[in-house]
Amino acid sequence: MTTLTIDGKTVSAKPGESLLDVARRSGAEVPSLCHHPLLVPYGACRVCLVEVSKNGKSKLTTSCNYEVQDGIEVRTDTAGVRKHRKAVLELLLALAPEAPAVQGLARANGITAARYQRIEPPSGRARCILCGQCSRVCTEVVGAAALCLSKRGDRRGLVAPFEERVAQSCIACGACAHVCPTDAVEMESAAIERLRALSADRRPCRYALMGMMPGALCPNNYDCALCEVDQRFQEASSPHHPVFVARGLHRPKAWEER
Repeated sequence: MTTLTIDGKTVSAKPGESLLDVARRSGAEVPSLCHHPLLVPYGACRVCLVEVSKNGKSKLTTSCNYEVQDGIEVRTDTAGVRKHRKAVLELLLALAPEAPAVQGLARANGITAARYQRIEPPSGRARCILCGQCSRVCTEVVGAAALCLSKRGDRRGLVAPFEERVAQSCIACGACAHVCPTDAVEMESAAIERLRALSADRRPCRYALMGMMPGALCPNNYDCALCEVDQRFQEASSPHHPVFVARGLHRPKAWEER
């Protein structure tokens, strides 16, 4: 076990654990937007800043992608942390002013309006903070790689490979929308339209495409919100998307009892 100090409290953690996860487990309130416990840490949003001291030297660092180390001292609410987190949130508010999650964090940190001029984003990006969480779950977990970050600067955004309307590899699982921290991703209707264009005997259930119900066909024209199978899988795998269960990254307690 690794032993460290967080806000004056001695804490034990497993080697390789994320500092953010350990800090939260110890009771510290460290906000974040782009962190998901079942995805590889990325550190895109920069909101989870903490101050780490080691060998007499201190630095500010993102905690989601910082692995715990023996003997470090971590402070989560210093003046420096608050100052830099506020600056990050002002930038995010200028980038995605319509995102409720960003608005809430901004208000909690005393920000009512961004000081920075907002440049009109590309279509469909008003709530996107470019954390890449949707593309990461699609690549790392689903294995479809149907989304990617494209272009640079104020034109940067999420697109399907080769800027198709929807990637041919998209299985319409909805994992991208599920993990998006700002509700910027909506399930792409074009993927459903493509599946609906198939004959009834060739319409695979989304859970068949995820590998959870091999060979199953969709009997209800992909109206998943009305599907009992979808509801049961969603409830059983909560709070995570069923694809995490399909890939062996999450084992719900309800499934353990079966």
